[in-house]
Amino acid sequence: MAISERFCPVCKNKNEREALVCKFCGASLDRYFSDAVSTTRNGDVQPGGTEKVEELLIDEALIPAGGIAVYVVGTANPVFLSTDREFIIGRKMEETREAFLDLSNMGGYLLGLSRRHARVRRVDAGYEIIDLGSTNGTWVNGERLTPNQVYPLASGSQLRLGRMRFFVLYRSTVKTKQKT
Repeated sequence: MAISERFCPVCKNKNEREALVCKFCGASLDRYFSDAVSTTRNGDVQPGGTEKVEELLIDEALIPAGGIAVYVVGTANPVFLSTDREFIIGRKMEETREAFLDLSNMGGYLLGLSRRHARVRRVDAGYEIIDLGSTNGTWVNGERLTPNQVYPLASGSQLRLGRMRFFVLYRSTVKTKQKT
């Protein structure tokens, strides 16, 4: 008897057998539990993951004006939309007043995401990202970030936090002067 579907270990929904990412919550279905015991530090984090995101079926109308959309690689809908000046990416453990992208329900713990992994903030030229001293690191377009250093975050950038992969899209916040 052949297995015709895969159940997501995070949201428990049924996916196609070939799926690598859950179509409902975006959690990774590939090697999901291979190192579930390694919760504080993932020793198998590879520096790769710079595959180009090609031919995405993205509805640009979903990207908020003056805001940012965060997508899990392999999904067509954003997992987070924000118009806040800044937000934290991580695993929310207690109530906070700051904007927070909580990825606990998408397997963040098992995929090496720290509680307060990275900060994304809007600046005049677009957005920037800061790794907040995470255990398993942050990468932008394949480059590992030095903790507590500011890095530019261009629209279309690919992010990897621990072993979770994302990309971000936003409309330019820079106003161009029209010639008269």
